[in-house]
This record gives sequence, structure tokens and C-alpha cells, in this order.
Amino acid sequence: MDENQQQEPIFRSLNSQHESFVRFINTTPHAITLYWMDYQGQAINYGDLSPGDYREMNTFHTHPWIFVNKETGVRYLVDRRDVFFPEPWFLKYRGVRPSELPQRIERTNVYIVLPMFTLQQLSLRVIKNCLTYDSEAFLLDIPRSLQLKLFTMLPRKPQPLFVRD
Repeated sequence: MDENQQQEPIFRSLNSQHESFVRFINTTPHAITLYWMDYQGQAINYGDLSPGDYREMNTFHTHPWIFVNKETGVRYLVDRRDVFFPEPWFLKYRGVRPSELPQRIERTNVYIVLPMFTLQQLSLRVIKNCLTYDSEAFLLDIPRSLQLKLFTMLPRKPQPLFVRD
């Protein structure tokens, strides 16, 4: 790729006329942050959801959303995917006779769930919680690759800078 060419963001919103009316429901025991991916691929914060809370949102079919643990930065899932693309509202009414359509369009429930972690990921999380500073990962008698994973894992625990008097 030429230096002057910009690489397109992997996930970004596209123009769409197909609206989607959703209700994001946090089924996890953690506070999460909602992010809409804008037209340039930037994550735009749409606020936090407490455990068991929900937020009703009017969005569009081609607008991706991600859901992140507020404390750890871990991405959570909807329909086993970590990026959610809403379906147009009218899809669930296909084949329904006009006389049977509801008076008011119903929102689609979008259940946000925890991802399934590997045993290694879970173990690293427990060890990370025991560290005071990220750099302590390099003092552990474990393979270098695991030390690096611990060092870069969220939440970050930087060592404070010492100031001389």
C-alpha cells in the first residue's frame, strides 16, 4: 500500500435508510460502556450501563456497536460476536399481513453477555489482580510470552514516577 493511501477502518458506520429500534440490555454483573462506531471508524461513547440496566436506542442497519467492560476494557458479546450490527426494524414483520402489524413498532432486545474465556485468560486475570505494578510481571517465574501478556493486560497498573526532593 502506498504511504499516501489511508487504510479503511475495519468497522465503521455507512449511510443507511433502514432504521433499527433496539434495547441494549446488560445481562452481565459488570458496568459496561456502549460505543457506536462512527463514519470514520472512531468509537463514540454512548454512556454506561449498570448490571441489569438497559438503554433504548434508535440506530441504523449499517451502524456497528461494541460493548466494553468499563473497568477492564474487555469486549462483551451479542449473539456470540463482539461487534453488533442491528437488523432493520421491518425484517421481523416480513410476511405479516398489514392488518396484523402492531400499532407501534416493537424494539428488538439486544442481550449483552460475557465472553467465554480460556483457562489461560482466566488465570492471567487472577495473577494480574495480585500485581501491584505491571512491571512485576517480569519478576514471575513464567514464560516470557506470558510475562508480556500480563504486562500489557488491562487494567493497566503503571509504576509511579519517583520525584526527588
